[in-house]
Amino acid sequence: MSISVGLSLNVSGLQPGEETTRVAEAMTAFLTKHDLERDVAVSEDTSAGQVFAESDYPIIVSGFGRWSDQIERGTHDTVRALAPAAQVDLRWSFEDEDD
Repeated sequence: MSISVGLSLNVSGLQPGEETTRVAEAMTAFLTKHDLERDVAVSEDTSAGQVFAESDYPIIVSGFGRWSDQIERGTHDTVRALAPAAQVDLRWSFEDEDD
């Protein structure tokens, strides 16, 4: 069964400037590796030391449990490899749920 999900990511606690840029580039590469570059846009605020990523529209996923674990673990590993002190806030929204 497939479901539609939204992805929101906020990485904070980065050193302004180069570290923030490196994390944004690494997140872009990670999303590309997982074929999400068309679904999730990465942006950065280098002066505030923050990187953001958000899906512009629902992502249709089969096997969400396994897939989401892989995305969550990979996101944390990617950020921690470059910025061990950063805080990673990754959230899923479930587009098919009724309000």
